[in-house]
Amino acid sequence: MRYEFKIVVLLTSLLVVCFAEDELKRIHSGFTAQVNDEKITYALTDYELQDITINGQTFKKPIIPFGGLSAEEGDPVLPTVTTFYQVAPNKSYSIEVNIQSSEFVENIDIAPHQTWDPVTDEITLPFKRNIDLYTSDEPYPQKQASISQTIVFRDLPVVKVAFTPFRYHPLSRQLEIITSADIDLVETGNIEPLQIPSRRSRVFEPLYESIVVNYSRSTSDEDYQTPSILYILPSNSSNLMANLDILFEWRHKSGYVVNYVSTSTTGSSTSSIKNYISNAYGSWTDPPEYVALVGDANGSYSIPTYFENYSSYNGEGDHPYSQLVGGDILPEVILGRLSFSSTTELATIINKTVQYETNPYVSQNWFHSASMVGDPSSSGISTIITCENIKEMMEFHGYDDVRTIYNSPFPSQMVSDLNAGLTFFNYRGYWGVSGFGNGNINSLSNGFKLPVATVITCGTGSFASGTSISEAFVRAGTPTQPKGAVASVGTATLGTHTMFNNVVDMGFYSGIFSDGMETAGIALARGKLNLYLNYPNNPNNYVNIFTHWNNLIGDPALRMWTDIPATFTVSHENAMAAGTNFIDVTVMDYFNMPVEEAYVTILKGDDVIFESAFSDAFGHISLPISTTSTGDVDITVVKRNYIPYQGQFQIIDQAVNVNAIEGGYTIDDDSEGSSIGNANGIVNGGETIELTIPVYNYGTDDAQGLYCKLTSDGDLVTFLTDSLYIGSLLSGMTANIDQPFVFEVQASAMENDNLDLRLFVEDVNGTSWWSEIEVFSAGSLLEANAVIVRDDPVYGDDILDPGETAELEIELLNNGSVIATSVVGRLYSNFSGIEMLDDQGYWPVILADGMSTNNTDRFEVLAAEDVIPGTRVDLLIDLESTTGLSTSLSIPFQIGIKDVNDPLGPDAYGYYAYDNGDILYTNAPYFNWIEIDPLYNGPGTQLPLSDYGDNQDDVTTVSLPFTFKFYGIDYDQISVSSNGWVSMGSTSMQSFRNYHIPGPGGPSPMIAVFWDDLMTTSSGGRVYKWYDEENNQFIIEWSRLRTFDNNSLETFQVILRDAQHYFTPTGDGEILIQFADFNNTSTGNFGWGQVHGNYCTVGLEDHTETVGLQYTFNNDYPVAAMPLQDSTAILFTTRGSNILQRGDINQDGFLNIIDVLTLVDFIQAGNTGSLNPYLADVNADEIINFLDMISIVREIMGF
Repeated sequence: MRYEFKIVVLLTSLLVVCFAEDELKRIHSGFTAQVNDEKITYALTDYELQDITINGQTFKKPIIPFGGLSAEEGDPVLPTVTTFYQVAPNKSYSIEVNIQSSEFVENIDIAPHQTWDPVTDEITLPFKRNIDLYTSDEPYPQKQASISQTIVFRDLPVVKVAFTPFRYHPLSRQLEIITSADIDLVETGNIEPLQIPSRRSRVFEPLYESIVVNYSRSTSDEDYQTPSILYILPSNSSNLMANLDILFEWRHKSGYVVNYVSTSTTGSSTSSIKNYISNAYGSWTDPPEYVALVGDANGSYSIPTYFENYSSYNGEGDHPYSQLVGGDILPEVILGRLSFSSTTELATIINKTVQYETNPYVSQNWFHSASMVGDPSSSGISTIITCENIKEMMEFHGYDDVRTIYNSPFPSQMVSDLNAGLTFFNYRGYWGVSGFGNGNINSLSNGFKLPVATVITCGTGSFASGTSISEAFVRAGTPTQPKGAVASVGTATLGTHTMFNNVVDMGFYSGIFSDGMETAGIALARGKLNLYLNYPNNPNNYVNIFTHWNNLIGDPALRMWTDIPATFTVSHENAMAAGTNFIDVTVMDYFNMPVEEAYVTILKGDDVIFESAFSDAFGHISLPISTTSTGDVDITVVKRNYIPYQGQFQIIDQAVNVNAIEGGYTIDDDSEGSSIGNANGIVNGGETIELTIPVYNYGTDDAQGLYCKLTSDGDLVTFLTDSLYIGSLLSGMTANIDQPFVFEVQASAMENDNLDLRLFVEDVNGTSWWSEIEVFSAGSLLEANAVIVRDDPVYGDDILDPGETAELEIELLNNGSVIATSVVGRLYSNFSGIEMLDDQGYWPVILADGMSTNNTDRFEVLAAEDVIPGTRVDLLIDLESTTGLSTSLSIPFQIGIKDVNDPLGPDAYGYYAYDNGDILYTNAPYFNWIEIDPLYNGPGTQLPLSDYGDNQDDVTTVSLPFTFKFYGIDYDQISVSSNGWVSMGSTSMQSFRNYHIPGPGGPSPMIAVFWDDLMTTSSGGRVYKWYDEENNQFIIEWSRLRTFDNNSLETFQVILRDAQHYFTPTGDGEILIQFADFNNTSTGNFGWGQVHGNYCTVGLEDHTETVGLQYTFNNDYPVAAMPLQDSTAILFTTRGSNILQRGDINQDGFLNIIDVLTLVDFIQAGNTGSLNPYLADVNADEIINFLDMISIVREIMGF
């Protein structure tokens, strides 16, 4: 039997780079994964046949974006691209390739690969060519694709798929260029299951979501491990334990499984320590997610570090400790180092950490303060641009005191800012930190107002040779008089590079503010991941190098402050009678509003009790108590930007103490007495249950007049007998062993539904006790596993295309323990572009843990002709069965497949991008250049922008003649950069180095028109503005600018359209971009002196840097994007695939008389009011009048 899997996780080179387009999952390497399809598609969007000379002979060498090489010496040089995909951990896979389209180049000599060894100009190697291969006409390579064995990233099993989009026939000198291909991943058998953690890690989930497109979070807490941290201690750690126990106790009370071990146990070498970590990762019930190395790299208290061999600098770094599975650089654990050289320094670090988290200094508000330091004198203006990007990010998230230092004297200003109190201190500059050193740190007086310091530049993280600045920040002060920082990130060696330092820096802060990452360790991991996102082909191993060189000094689990600390109001019992098996906790904020997802932990002794869970939407959580041991129990509540609650309750003995016996109850469903059921002793839907609950007197005195009542907070139970009278119960005795409670269970009860039962016991004196009775139902539990399209049996492609009628089979999976029989389903959708011709389906039997399709009674649907291919909709299905099952499911479904002739998008907000190649769409623009340059008889006004390129950039703010809505926010001014971008509102940022969008880097919100390092001065280029009042549009034109990298001519413009005249369903303004001269030539060589390295960026990004629509970046295009050239145009608009139906004035989903009357009132009132003009303009003539009213009436009447 074979199974095929749809690939939706895409990696190139060593890691993932992914962009979402609708539900198409695509990366720079050319791979896409289609929803409802069991294959990946590769599309070659760009290639170059480069001339190279070897020993005086000229050959061709194919070049593609992000292509690698796997040739043997002497074999043809053909590039290979790579992707990764999450798979089952116990399966093996093979690859099948189906070439869909290709083109041929004749009479071409492909170069043979010469060597993998480093070569200098002084060395001449003998020419190598595989004679047998080059004198044969067998195509090379023999296999177009290969697949790795299953490998692991933390707890995600993946396979690596490599594909070569070229095929060479050496003897006939013919090169086949594969422009598109389908690649099937085929399950071939079972393998020994990989040793990965059995449960998921919440710590890693933000990273998964950044790089693994098909990763989705689980809704079950049982799927996740308990938070876990491992501390590696030096061999001579016995005298350190008094201090370390303070940190360990806090971590454990806040919910972590805490383990520690010294190098006297692990061994003192890097390999032995790594082996211990690897064993813990592979075998522990709760494997460590964080690993903290407690010690310096050398000295009295030492934990060794690694030294890389990627570069000639051989820099230190701890990252290899996190590389536990496979040969990739993805971490399996999150690292940090508590570096100290004396017990006092360790005590200082621990006191800083614990006080920072548990008792922050609140006598002044320093929680919205940060300092951004950028020194361009050596490393260029990009250091300031990076700081400005982070500053804007912070300000968007509520910071109102982000200080900037961009001019000397640097040290005194930095000391002043630090002493004032900061949450974050960020330096971007060069070696020497602009004169700021360890002495300045030790002179600080900031006390407990401790920042997280990021000093990502040369030599700041060289912790293996002397005391680095990152170490000095964390060691500074004393336990009672701290100073410096609570954690710090620095970079090893003197050979770092501004380009890559900037990317790590922005990624660190983007992780904190945009991705919501809470701890210092995971934020640094996100910063390193940003290297992969921007430089996916790992140029010159720089991704590896800077991943290794950047290290965290401090506890990796440090929970960072990003807002003014809020306070909890926590309610719980202060004393519980021994035998009570639960405690209710309610978490509210200062204003008595419920706090959701607060993490609540109860801890007693040596884990006699250790339970944690998240509060629900009502701020409530019930935690189990599984002991009758008396004494104090700690209760701790934590949540981001809340001061932790630390309290206690007591478990006490009572003279009279009556509770249910844990797990001692019996279920009777044998149809005798009052019960009705199948006699299996398990609760099923539709049964009548007799439940006997023995109670026990844990007290020393006898109980009198006992009364019991069984309750339920849910809706699955109807009680027939809910109360019982017991009477007297002697101390140490059991009662109620034969008197059952009786209740009916709703037929709709599904697998593992909690009946939410609690037993109330009261004696004659009014003393009462509660017990939680855990009873779960067994039943069917259906979920939709797949949608199978049955279209034309001869010409169909098993895809529902726009304008097509097809039958649908829905494969249902029964995750329950009870067979589902005679299941009937009604299919519907709220999407107006899909019509249900037959909405009824039938599944005769779905076995427990089995699957079934409605192949004998299919649904029939029709997709409207105007639906944009690739549109993602939700199919809704109501299911009922004869066994009483009743449930509703939502099933994601895609109509059609995008190609280059379809619009790009939508993004998460609703923007589409139509280019002039989308000729089948009425929204597609055509190139119609509006010349506003006065040198060419245009009416424009020149903007005061002067740009010499390479750190000599410019930006200016321009008032708009009309209010322009962008991603739902109104703007009255824009900032225009000489580097080909527009930012909504005002910014002083001059970003010349472009990045992928959305993401950190550059201003936000942004319109990237042609974002690149451009020049005005060397070419006479200018930037102009003009308000075209007649056509209600505002134009910015970049006329005859040049790229700094290659001096290529660029002329382009952006046209902002007034939404009061160009209607859209969301009210956002439309954006038309036109290119008169388009030369995308900024390639860069990534050398140490190179300051630019990416082709241009074109697209949109919102104010959060998390939502956007990227048309192209680094010369790579999504499948629906037409490669740009001269005389091309792109329209960005929220007019898409029937997002809202024209005529539905009140947006209730129906066209009726109410819409007609609303429109009449609007027209009679002189077109005033808050009506959405796009919906009212039914005939789409850009005028709202009685003709639109007539159009609505015609629609209602079916004309």
